[in-house]
Amino acid sequence: MSDHSETRAKLEAQLDDAVATLDRLENHLRNTDRSVPQDWPEQAQFRENDEVLEALAARTREKIEGLQRALERLDDGAYDRCSNCDREIESERREVLPTTTVCSSCAGSR
Repeated sequence: MSDHSETRAKLEAQLDDAVATLDRLENHLRNTDRSVPQDWPEQAQFRENDEVLEALAARTREKIEGLQRALERLDDGAYDRCSNCDREIESERREVLPTTTVCSSCAGSR
């Protein structure tokens, strides 16, 4: 089993950043002190901005879940193994997609 201390540190740093980002997004969306514009076109823009922030929050939640699963796979010793074929996930792929669970071959067949 290889030493994954550097990988763990990177994943944990990414997780911390994602949690902080989600917290900021959710705080902004919950902020009741924001005044809703009276003008209808401005209200539409206000709501559209909130929709964008809600979508960003949803993607950030997905990222957090992926990072948590990657850390669990690291703990279980399955981080380097493809969940589909059990071959080793290429280090180049792992570098670009640290939360991936499949090797390039299996990803290409999906």
